[in-house]
Amino acid sequence: MNHCNARLREKAFTPRQLILRSNVETICTTDSPLDTLHYHKLLKSDGGFPVKVLPTFRPDGFFEENLQAFFIFMQQLAAITDLPIATLDDFERALANRVDYFHDAGCRISDHGLQALVWREVSWSEGARLFAQKLNGQELTTDEQHGLNSAIFVLLAKHYRRCGWAMQIHFGAIRNNNSLMLEQSGINSGFDSIADQPALADSLNQFLDGLNRRHALPKTIVYNLNAAYNDVVASAIANFQSAEHGVKSPIQFGSGWWFNDTRRGMESQLNTLADQGLLMNFIGMLTDSPQSYFVSSS
Repeated sequence: MNHCNARLREKAFTPRQLILRSNVETICTTDSPLDTLHYHKLLKSDGGFPVKVLPTFRPDGFFEENLQAFFIFMQQLAAITDLPIATLDDFERALANRVDYFHDAGCRISDHGLQALVWREVSWSEGARLFAQKLNGQELTTDEQHGLNSAIFVLLAKHYRRCGWAMQIHFGAIRNNNSLMLEQSGINSGFDSIADQPALADSLNQFLDGLNRRHALPKTIVYNLNAAYNDVVASAIANFQSAEHGVKSPIQFGSGWWFNDTRRGMESQLNTLADQGLLMNFIGMLTDSPQSYFVSSS
């Protein structure tokens, strides 16, 4: 320990030097739409650090189910954009403002973390009603919350597509399952596991189709946590491939992640993609995965 601590005090082991020595070209952080991106701007203006440090748009607060938390997030969004938010139209203007702000800072990708991927078809008027209802402190039923989430996804995806971004969907985790440890340690301290989802095939196809019919489906990467659904996910995304984005396979079956971040998990994802899609168009492995596993699997 003492030896390691001594080495870490050397100039060659500063965070910047470790990044440069590892030949890193780009780092994408995960950021709330409310973030000022102050440090991204400082790094961009720093001529002595050539690595790109870019933001990733992570709008979890838009899907907050708790009424008070949702209301506070909308207040904060209104404050940072200097735009009033009383209607769904107002909300779209504010989110477009933040998407543009992130885009100007170099952001080209969003990320969404979901326990389940659920789609409920809603009209604009119904989505507007549900948004106003929730903003005014009225509880939504589970079905209504799914409808509002779908309406918000349409707006987000539309602006992602407008800016040429890619949308990441990570789904399939049950969080904070050990309530005693949650009380002791708080959120994001472990005790998460893999979820299952009835009728996933219908939900995923409806989700992609709902965006596609509205010409709002951007380049998309779908990361599935439950490997039992690999074939379901890979076959569903094959229904929505097109050449309109100027890239091959714009809807991607994401690499194995979290509980699948193992040799067996990576091989399963690769084999499924080879069976159901075009492996040659796979965009590759995340850098938080053991690269030796990926190389040996391929």
